[in-house]
Amino acid sequence: MSRAPEATSLRYTSAPARREAILRRIELDGYAAATDLVTHLGVSPNTVRRDLRRLAQDGLIRVVHGGATAADATAPPFADRSEQAAVAKHAIAAAAVRHVEPGTTVALDSGTTTLEIAKLLPPDAGLTVITHSLPAIAALAPRPDVTLIGVGGQYGRDTRSFGGPETLAALEHLSVRTLFLAATALDASGVYGATPYEAETKRRLISVARRTIVVGDARKFSLNAPIRVCDWDAADLLVTDGVPAGFTGVEVQIAP
Repeated sequence: MSRAPEATSLRYTSAPARREAILRRIELDGYAAATDLVTHLGVSPNTVRRDLRRLAQDGLIRVVHGGATAADATAPPFADRSEQAAVAKHAIAAAAVRHVEPGTTVALDSGTTTLEIAKLLPPDAGLTVITHSLPAIAALAPRPDVTLIGVGGQYGRDTRSFGGPETLAALEHLSVRTLFLAATALDASGVYGATPYEAETKRRLISVARRTIVVGDARKFSLNAPIRVCDWDAADLLVTDGVPAGFTGVEVQIAP
């Protein structure tokens, strides 16, 4: 009795074909996890690592922890971003803190606008603040009226924040009333981040928050970032100083 042939997964045995497939995946998604590439390409982890290393050497991608991202997927230095639209960021932060409820837990994403929120949080409001942003931790550490939970992990010097598996694990079991979410870029469909670590941390923060308020100045609608963090359905409010004509993604509050 003959045996039925066993099903086999599609294998990219040609190195150029594999690398082209990897580039397409990163171009579409902004990031490719090494474990996903092993399954998708039908090759060994060592083969994937060699392909990623070769593509990085050619300047086509950037290898990061757990996979690879686009070659230009880096966040602008924090110091540079802090000087951009400073007046607008302060106004947005002042409008955003009005949504903070006394006696609740607030999460601050990493960013220059969320740092302004940290500085403007109302005094003696019985707040607990969770953040992975080192500048926000430094701003809030001297305040005895705030219960501060600093979330650690792998430190990113460009963003001055912590990220990676340790950060995600620490956030998993926390509960947040209001999250103030920053963005590298915005468009009609959602919120975008610059790096895989950044995007993963933002998604985890959204998952533990009862209410998500996106904060970002109008320039963010003209910027680009490779990784979509979430659709507007995941947010409850956008606090900004302006939106493009016809924008209907989420409820908007324009900072005065």
